[in-house]
Amino acid sequence: MRKKDPEKVDMGRRFREAREKKNWTREQLAERAELSVPFLADLELGNTGVRLDRFQKLCKILDADANYILFGKTQMPEETITALLRDRDEKTLRIVENTVRAMLEAMDGN
Repeated sequence: MRKKDPEKVDMGRRFREAREKKNWTREQLAERAELSVPFLADLELGNTGVRLDRFQKLCKILDADANYILFGKTQMPEETITALLRDRDEKTLRIVENTVRAMLEAMDGN
């Protein structure tokens, strides 16, 4: 019998935790994600991996942080902000910069 990949086991456990946090059964998640219950069971038990498209879909449906599911840690706020601003035009970036500056000044009482 092959030994399970510890990374798959950890990822599967985190998927299970995200599902349980929503109080969903495997059947409920399977229906929402259009996946089979046996596949989800294998995924949660670390018996199988998952294709990128299915991974993305599951994270979105479960409202789960992909970094957490993969690595056990969430994104730092700076990384989240950077990701949100990626590929934005110059005008949008300047508006966001000015808005953030004004908010920080207001919070600091300046």
